[in-house]
Amino acid sequence: MFPSLIQEALVLFTRRLPSTAPPRQGFTRLTRRLAILCGTVTLVAGLAVSQAPAAMAADSLTPLGHVAVTSDIAAAAGKVFVALDDRIVVADTQGVVTGNITGLAEVRDLVTNPDGTRLYAALRGSHEVIEINTDDLAILRRIGLGAYQCPSRLAMSGHRLWVSHGCPWNSSGGALGLDLSVPAPQPSVVPAGNLAQAPRIAAAGSTLVVADFWDLRVYDLQDGVPALRGAIDAYDHGLSNGWGQIALTSDGATAITTPGAVNDFDAWDLTTLTKSRSYGKEEGTLGYGSPTISPDGKQVAVTRGTDDVEDAPLVLFDLNTGAAVETFDQSLVAIYDLVFSGSDLFAVIENTIDGTFHLWRMHGASLPPCKMTLTGPDTSGRFKKTTFTGRLTRPDGTNPGVQTVTVSRRPWGESNFEPLPDVTTNADGTFTFSNVPGVETQWTYKAYYDNTADSRSCSATKVVEVSGW
Repeated sequence: MFPSLIQEALVLFTRRLPSTAPPRQGFTRLTRRLAILCGTVTLVAGLAVSQAPAAMAADSLTPLGHVAVTSDIAAAAGKVFVALDDRIVVADTQGVVTGNITGLAEVRDLVTNPDGTRLYAALRGSHEVIEINTDDLAILRRIGLGAYQCPSRLAMSGHRLWVSHGCPWNSSGGALGLDLSVPAPQPSVVPAGNLAQAPRIAAAGSTLVVADFWDLRVYDLQDGVPALRGAIDAYDHGLSNGWGQIALTSDGATAITTPGAVNDFDAWDLTTLTKSRSYGKEEGTLGYGSPTISPDGKQVAVTRGTDDVEDAPLVLFDLNTGAAVETFDQSLVAIYDLVFSGSDLFAVIENTIDGTFHLWRMHGASLPPCKMTLTGPDTSGRFKKTTFTGRLTRPDGTNPGVQTVTVSRRPWGESNFEPLPDVTTNADGTFTFSNVPGVETQWTYKAYYDNTADSRSCSATKVVEVSGW
């Protein structure tokens, strides 16, 4: 085993990261994997069996197999679309793969139109953008970009598609617009100066943002014609890593950018062109990535890299208060792309042990979680009945009425919980159950309540030490 671990560590230094991975994210991925590889044989063996979803029964992991490059994810029309270089994988909103759009040349970005009936994909290898019917997955038209080669990123505003372009080997880039309301859209160049690479691009409301390494340019869109409003210089704000990834609120008034100057990320007022808030600032955080705003505009999900492999790699923040609302854990993964579909959050993740990719569905991620408590004795005798009490509460603190709570237990040293009979709560959410511990010296008991239409699942655990008879 040790030679294979050493070989894997060497591969990490030479393996090419996807071009869309932020520098901090790539560094985090490397440090997380090296930290794993430097552990003992016993540790690695233990980790290998802990790849199941962290907790929530309604969440899911769908295998995507070994992938050379993953570049983006989008959702519309009851489907989730994952760009995997030469194809687009299609899944339903349960995370189940239902089809593929194949024969594509280097898919680099995806975006949907406002009503979700069309999906647009940037194909760097064939220097074109394709339009796909999200209902039957048919390619409706191919839009060649002529001299503007290597489309990289896409943004949508009304019936106009904005395209970032630039081939890595040419050291040049730019942005253009396409009027999709006409049968044969012609590229209309966005005046952004001489750029060294394909810029970041985002659009919402009447605002277009084009960002190279140092300058984030903000444009007013009047009848589809971009007029420069102003620019924000990354250097002036201590952003030594330049402008990373960008997400806009639906009204186009605020931009969320990652990473920030230190261990944070930022919100920018695009009217005054000033920083309005910083998020995060958690000790041990190396950087944030993939900012994704929830459909209701209240929350922003970001990937998080830290110096501790046990930290949750995905965090949900309140957009207005800056408070961390929820974390989502998945053992030993690198997260690449995020998208909301209603209240669900989807992510493309890589298992850092075997290099396989998965589609991770976090059911009801943007919903407020219910609350669960579970109490019981700290110690118990072997084969003696032990009684536990708990309480389920709605997110707003009110009583839930009569509900069903799932109960399970796990002996020390095991990764999976074994089910026990469900329990029914009283109207005030309280419940009681009893169980007889086995011969193991420690048992963990768990009470779990699944998602509802207006709340995310919640759980609580109680550890019992067992001795004597």
